[in-house]
Amino acid sequence: MSGTSQHSQLCSILLREAYGDLAEKVAMCLFRFGDLTFSQLASHSKLKQSKLQTVLKGLINFGLVQFEMGVDAKSGTQSNTPIYNLCKGRVLFLHRYIRGVPVFIRKFGTEGEIVLDTLMKCGHECASDIIFQATVRILKTESDQNVASVLEQIKGKLTELIQFGLIERAPSRQTETQEKLSDFSTPGKNYSLKGVDLPMMVQRISNDILTLEDAEDQAILWQVSRKRVTQLLRDEMFAEALTGRIDCHAGNLVRVLLQLMADTGPAMADASNILHKPFIQSAVKNSYSGSPLEAHLSEYLQILSQDSSSLVKNLGDASGGEYQITLKSAILELTWSALEKITQEQFGTKGARIFRVVRRHQFILVDDIQNHAMLPPKEAKQILYTLVGQNFVHFREMKLGTGSEAGKTSTSYYFFINLNQLVRMCLEKCYLAQFSASVRQNDIVSKYSHTIQKESRLTSLYVTLKDQGAPQEQLEDVLVASYQIKLCLT
Repeated sequence: MSGTSQHSQLCSILLREAYGDLAEKVAMCLFRFGDLTFSQLASHSKLKQSKLQTVLKGLINFGLVQFEMGVDAKSGTQSNTPIYNLCKGRVLFLHRYIRGVPVFIRKFGTEGEIVLDTLMKCGHECASDIIFQATVRILKTESDQNVASVLEQIKGKLTELIQFGLIERAPSRQTETQEKLSDFSTPGKNYSLKGVDLPMMVQRISNDILTLEDAEDQAILWQVSRKRVTQLLRDEMFAEALTGRIDCHAGNLVRVLLQLMADTGPAMADASNILHKPFIQSAVKNSYSGSPLEAHLSEYLQILSQDSSSLVKNLGDASGGEYQITLKSAILELTWSALEKITQEQFGTKGARIFRVVRRHQFILVDDIQNHAMLPPKEAKQILYTLVGQNFVHFREMKLGTGSEAGKTSTSYYFFINLNQLVRMCLEKCYLAQFSASVRQNDIVSKYSHTIQKESRLTSLYVTLKDQGAPQEQLEDVLVASYQIKLCLT
């Protein structure tokens, strides 16, 4: 994981928005200086030890900071001094989770998203507290609902999320030394909601007691599975890409295939195990029975196996057909497509054409680029040198013997694309863009806070008038006023 200034700025603003200034200050000390002891961290952060202990406890609770016992430099034995380090990937997961909220709502409903959000804000929590806090959140906005039914609904959503794998067991102090941490990340393992007392929760909420104490299952903790969330968002990315390229049924087939890959082997492997067509037919029938996908499965499999995305590979006709998901190839093709799109937006269609020519030939001379791109020599060279200046294309000098006279050489310049370096550069631009968007959003919120509150009141007024059966003219006046405020914010 890179540690550039753009990456640092994005992590800083994500931590500040999620956990406050003190947490951001401590975490960024670990970001800049690497692994630190408690005394070193106190020296760099300029915080009192008591306050630093509180902040570290919170960051460790949310899984953003880890610690391990150091090693004595003289004796080489383990010392009693803990060394703290920041999990940079988990900081960026905060942004990834926000991008995944629409996916959670579409797949598990608003209640499922509230359960996940409640657990994200707690770090890890027992099932009783998760159900209780999520129910209180829902009743604050929908106070007319039956408390018992909401609690049952939230418990059902929590069970569904656990079975799906988005929520996993978190090791507690009692179990951490007895069981391996990997055991807690397996969907279905250590699954139990025993000790959840819904009648007691109904009584406390009815008495306006909005806190839960001494739950029977308080020793059994749960947390959001970062790995499973990342996998779900990856699957949705591929499904949406194939939906846009072909149609919605192709996207649904991709979802089925990726789920079969996860069920039959490692979900993050470069390629899946062999998937036989009858196995795929059974999965499609269970998920999309009666849809056009079930009727035309063979055609959709053929289309996906011939598609340039390289996601599905046809291995033969044995057992009715054998297919394999080649994730590594698909991600590579998706990366190239994104880079070509970035090149086109920045340098135009001719720049993208030259970029594709260089990519296709790997190492190519400037005269050959002009011929394959079908551009005038002067214009082709100008665009090519612009791409080189912006580090989208690189060149290598090669000296070759002429063969006519000994000792004489000719110099040729071969142009190529350094994929790893180009991806890192674009990634830094993404970090900077996300940081700039967050800064602009904060500026707008602080500058127009009064206007935003006024727009919110108008929205509430519209809902109230509509429920009371107000005349259409009055409703339209409220909508016009709300629309004018929104125009001021854009």
